[in-house]
Amino acid sequence: MATEKDDTSPVLDREVDNVPQDEQLVPLSTISASLLQNQGLLHLLTKSNQCDRCRRRKVRCDRRHPCAYCVRTENLCTYPPRHKPKERRQRVFISEIYEKKIDDIAQKLAELSNTLGAGQNPTLHVVPAATASKIPSQSASTSRLAPVTQASSPSPSSGVGSQLLTPRLEHEGESSLSAQAAFANGFLEDAIINKPNGIDIAADMSSVLQSLRKALGRDSNQQELDYLYPHARVLESGLTMRNLPMPPVDKAFVCLRMAKENPRVRFFWDNEATSFTDVFLKVYSPGEVTHADLIAVNAGLYWLFRQCKQIATDSCQKADLEAQAVMCRDNLETVLANLPFHQPSNIGTVASMMLASIYCLETCKPSAAWDFIATASHLSQTLGMHSKIAMARDPPDIRMGKIRIFWLVYVQEKGLSLRLGRSSTIHDGDITISVPGLESRPDIGYFGQLDKMKELAYLQGKIYDQLYSSAALAQPQNVRTTRARSLASELENHMNRMLPSDKLYQDAMRQATSTEFVKAFLCTTKVLHLSLFCLIYRAIPAETNQGTALGRECIDSAHKALEAHKEWQSVVAELKDDFLETYVNLALIHSPFIPFIVVFCHIIETGDKNGLDLLESVIKTLQPVTDSAFSSGAKKEFHLFKALYDAARNYLEARLSKVSIGFGSWENASSSAHVPSPAHQQPALLTPIFNLRNSQTSVSASLEGTAEWMDQQMEVPGSMDTDIDKYGAQLGNWLHMNNQMTRALEDSYFWDDLA
Repeated sequence: MATEKDDTSPVLDREVDNVPQDEQLVPLSTISASLLQNQGLLHLLTKSNQCDRCRRRKVRCDRRHPCAYCVRTENLCTYPPRHKPKERRQRVFISEIYEKKIDDIAQKLAELSNTLGAGQNPTLHVVPAATASKIPSQSASTSRLAPVTQASSPSPSSGVGSQLLTPRLEHEGESSLSAQAAFANGFLEDAIINKPNGIDIAADMSSVLQSLRKALGRDSNQQELDYLYPHARVLESGLTMRNLPMPPVDKAFVCLRMAKENPRVRFFWDNEATSFTDVFLKVYSPGEVTHADLIAVNAGLYWLFRQCKQIATDSCQKADLEAQAVMCRDNLETVLANLPFHQPSNIGTVASMMLASIYCLETCKPSAAWDFIATASHLSQTLGMHSKIAMARDPPDIRMGKIRIFWLVYVQEKGLSLRLGRSSTIHDGDITISVPGLESRPDIGYFGQLDKMKELAYLQGKIYDQLYSSAALAQPQNVRTTRARSLASELENHMNRMLPSDKLYQDAMRQATSTEFVKAFLCTTKVLHLSLFCLIYRAIPAETNQGTALGRECIDSAHKALEAHKEWQSVVAELKDDFLETYVNLALIHSPFIPFIVVFCHIIETGDKNGLDLLESVIKTLQPVTDSAFSSGAKKEFHLFKALYDAARNYLEARLSKVSIGFGSWENASSSAHVPSPAHQQPALLTPIFNLRNSQTSVSASLEGTAEWMDQQMEVPGSMDTDIDKYGAQLGNWLHMNNQMTRALEDSYFWDDLA
């Protein structure tokens, strides 16, 4: 039997020798496979073993394809498949795997830490927001941008700004409405505690005081949850602000045309047509847009659709305009909720921050409004919009635009400074520009009263600085009294002075609306001025022999303000236009409505039934507007005033019933109740929260504890290392007894529960 040889080189040599000489010069890699196969050389490149038949027969194989033995025997020549070479094993990078695992562990630990921290600090806890209104015209492509519902549980990385909470403890100064409402509550509780037969009255007033305390946010058993932007949408992963559903462009253009053609819409829509149109086209066109652009367009369209709704006659058209306004409102809150901390310093950002502040104030979020207007103030001063020198090289149109926006920021900032009791961020001594003249204003409806608005804002800043700031409270009482009378004189001159722009503004309003509408506006201005008078006179203590806690001038101005409010009611009754929301925003929300609180306290002291009727007139005015989807601010004011009114009415009824049984006259009861005189008001104002119980025993125990507490608090002013006199200390503690109360009007949790 032939033996197989492994050495195949002789065969290769013989075959190569048979190749022509010219072909030997060609590289082997360039020879075609067909040529090699025809010459019997292909197997030398691909086959290294015997064919299957030769291996089975144990015969020598020449390793051709087909081999000589298979050709001779006329059999099929096959070769076994070659073994594939082992793939090189890939090196495992253990460090990368471990790094990934470590990152996962770190992320889970961070999520766990955030969860534990949120549980310990409820003010920073991220909770689902309330469900926003559904938009009928929302397309399917944007259906993923759904409002947050209470059933949803967003991931920690979602960063949903709609779940931001307002702080639980938020400082508001002595001129704020929240401070005054807390004072009224403490005043009522002190009257119940210290008057004769107080235990009997306390039993009757238990439920009323509980409701009032709940309305003020003082029920410590309830968790305080307040959503800063309840209508903000959730942006899912991969979506940006560009994916927000916008109103159809044709509907927006229809309303923009109405803003130019309809006198009423043109007068009240707070946007300049030219600049808004530019930003509008930018947002509705492909390309990048800024947060400021989205704020300006959505806020502008939100107010535009609402104004167009006022003049619409068809119910279907009204419903559609309201739906578009709701869409813009949700978009606006979404942008505000996801607003980055750092904003570019340009005029567009200043304008957008101002618009955001106006919106937040309308929705009764004064603290958020302050944040935005303070940002606008800082940016405007950074850009030099308050200085002639800084804007000397700007083109005239740009310079005029900066001046107009700065004065609008100034008016809003000074009003909020007094509204919240915070120091202004704008120093009047640094301003070197003047209010633009009438010839420079593009629209008389928007800038017609800029002169008067600037004067009033300047007075509001002086009221806080000279009467309610910490430095003012440290001054002797005679200094504050002199300042208060001087400010009252300035405010009276402001009321009585008629500027040329005032007449032009009223004429333009009359042409756009009606004569009755102008009367309603003048009544609104009167209420606003009288409310400021009341706040000024509040800094003047009562006379020694007056027998009341508040001064006579303060009480008189409060009654005049509420009587002017009743006059406004009679004018609006004959008005076809819807002026209620405008009145509420101007007279009740933008400035602290102190007259209501002053009259309330006067009723508790004297049992004045006429004052109770005045309070009821305010309640009747606010109640209709609470049905509107856009009047969240009015709803909160209504619930607060309604709680105070119910408390005063029930207290008055309880006192009269006790007097009729034989406890003497109201005057004797008041005199024996030790109504605090100006020299002895501190204990009453420092009275703690009186936690009334249903049982008589609990009330008695609370009275004893209160007496001990009051004795301790008598030494508070003397123990402080300050020069604040007794009335200054009382004014400083005006409605600052309970920090939880400082944000009562902003806490939607209590209003929703009371509704």
